[in-house]
Amino acid sequence: MSASTVQRERRFEQKDYEKLPSYVYWLGALMVLIGLVTGYLMYTQAERNSYLYLYFFMIPANTAISVFPHEPVLIYYGTFANIWVTSLVASAGTITAAYLDHLVFTPLLNLTRIASYKDNRFYLKATKVFMRYPFATLFAVAMVPIPFFPFKFLSFSIHYPLWRYVTAVTLARFPRYLLLAWIGAKFGVPKELLIAIVAVVFGVYLIKGAPQLLRMIRTRRQAAAAAEPVAAAAPTEMSDER
Repeated sequence: MSASTVQRERRFEQKDYEKLPSYVYWLGALMVLIGLVTGYLMYTQAERNSYLYLYFFMIPANTAISVFPHEPVLIYYGTFANIWVTSLVASAGTITAAYLDHLVFTPLLNLTRIASYKDNRFYLKATKVFMRYPFATLFAVAMVPIPFFPFKFLSFSIHYPLWRYVTAVTLARFPRYLLLAWIGAKFGVPKELLIAIVAVVFGVYLIKGAPQLLRMIRTRRQAAAAAEPVAAAAPTEMSDER
């Protein structure tokens, strides 16, 4: 590892969090609620308050591992709205999303009880490569249609500075948004096709995520059931000792 890379890592390094700040929970719930509400409003009355809805929708569409696809929405907006204004408004929503992401996931990924993943060989290798050109890497992957969340989480895990993260994402997303809106304006993609694409995306997430969610719930129930006999036996043992 080069001396410059080591210096960058030391500059970003901060202590781990013992527990999550309370705002992490309600901000996460708020982002999901915004996505559901604005998604419905855009479908039913987008043309009347289009840019306001677009701004709010782009927040959950760009946070965490989002289940709200922004590509069909921007193509749809290109069919009736100004593509430049659309791209600017979408970028404003992305700035908000990037800020919230950094605020929520930096403490989450640096919790003391889960920080052991930082000793993983793959993580260490990925961090070493990423730290060579972090800004350029974020810019490149945010522009192209590939999964962005691994690089996003890598940034948060090393405490990559907020303003650099937001700047890289915004500069990369604007031309992408402009291209998507232009496709809608140029080819006039039917609204029904875009809705079908969104439905397919949600379906894929549901098929993949539902088994994992059920497995997690089952594991927690089993752990709780196993803990109950231990908790019940504790007072008995104490009374016997007396």
